[in-house]
Amino acid sequence: MEHNMFQDPTLERHFTGHSGAITQLRFSPDGQQIATSSMDTTVILWNLKQAARCIRFASHSEPVYGVSWSPKGNFMASCSQDRTVKIWEPKVRGVSAEFLAHGKPVRSVDFDPTGQLLLTASDDKSAKLWRVSRRQFISSFTQQTNWVRAAKFSPNGKLMATVSDDKSLRIYDLTTGECVRTFTEERASPRQLAWHPWGNMVAVALGCNRIKVFDVVNSQLLQLYVVHSAPVNDLAFHPSGNFLLSGSDDKTIRILDLLEGRPIYTLTGHTDAVNAVAFDHNGNKFATAGSDRQLFIWQSNLHTYDASQFDEKSMATSAADTSGASRTSFDAVSKTSNDLSIRIDPRESAAYRALDEHFKVVESEHSKQPQSPMSYLSNATSPKFRDHAKVLDVSLESESCSDCCSCAAQLDDMNNQMMQLEQRLRPRVSSGSQLLSQDDDDDDEEEEQDEQEELNAEDER
Repeated sequence: MEHNMFQDPTLERHFTGHSGAITQLRFSPDGQQIATSSMDTTVILWNLKQAARCIRFASHSEPVYGVSWSPKGNFMASCSQDRTVKIWEPKVRGVSAEFLAHGKPVRSVDFDPTGQLLLTASDDKSAKLWRVSRRQFISSFTQQTNWVRAAKFSPNGKLMATVSDDKSLRIYDLTTGECVRTFTEERASPRQLAWHPWGNMVAVALGCNRIKVFDVVNSQLLQLYVVHSAPVNDLAFHPSGNFLLSGSDDKTIRILDLLEGRPIYTLTGHTDAVNAVAFDHNGNKFATAGSDRQLFIWQSNLHTYDASQFDEKSMATSAADTSGASRTSFDAVSKTSNDLSIRIDPRESAAYRALDEHFKVVESEHSKQPQSPMSYLSNATSPKFRDHAKVLDVSLESESCSDCCSCAAQLDDMNNQMMQLEQRLRPRVSSGSQLLSQDDDDDDEEEEQDEQEELNAEDER
């Protein structure tokens, strides 16, 4: 009967390339690329179709905490400890833009389902909503009393959720800007959140080794899982909504069957904390990464899962598992939760041994958008324009809705002024070096004429 059993997840690819811990990962909308952010200040795009090539985006000056794809996959956003958010094209040569989003490190960035709005979360205790096309500040959400670890749009884009070090999960209505639900945790602060594909539930990864799933419509706790022996760092729902993926400081990955309310898989292989997990768009693959700087790509095989066969397969797998090393990290959890999950250690697999490390790392060559009022300074680098250069800090702090409106109005005025200034500067910039050299010649001639007039005046005296 073994051949009729459902298939287990299997390791498909194994990458290393970052020099620091990986902090976040996201599949592209088409599932052909993965973006990873890292403490080494870079973002790497891994092309799953071209095994010998990846692109490194090294524009941030400090650790990068988060990445997000636009819904069409034509843009990426990244956020960093350097307080900036950068929006860029996911290719070697492309256009990029940036803005100073907060007064303190930015922990999270997320595109809305339309790709027109961007959500950021920061150590300044706020989450902020932005218009992507102009990098324009719209509103701020400041009910949190401590660092905001993550902020994410709901699947329909009408709600947003935040988790904060004040031990709260908050749900906001984006139409009114009001906080409509608040869930508090007594044991430890939440580290990450994930929206259920249906948009009516939110899962929270907690620092007290727990995972909670909340019903945001009826304001109640639906499920509680104690399946890790250390803080939980990240989680992701399967697109079907039936499974939940989690990663923890205990170096393991768990897959939960939400319909049965139990863990079904425990995956090992990472040698340090697992900081990031994600499914692709159809759930056929998932990826895991962490402090060991390794990126694992897995074939999920969850479409074959049959809950009625789980007990039989779990017992058969446990009887066949004679490796003490593969069970060590689960002992603390197993004793208290009667854990029967199927354990998978990929370190003896061909995919693990065939480490994809002999690929070419291509450095991105991004240019700032000249038409953008937020980035016109990148073209005004000559001495003639240097005096006009000013840094626009749009990390506006607001404590009320009226402040948000006034800030948005001020930004509109500043953008209009900058666009007018840019229009005056653009003819000089676009004419290139010839115009600059001609202007320099004109200046030289003017200086010579002034000197000659001064000499003539002295002769007359």
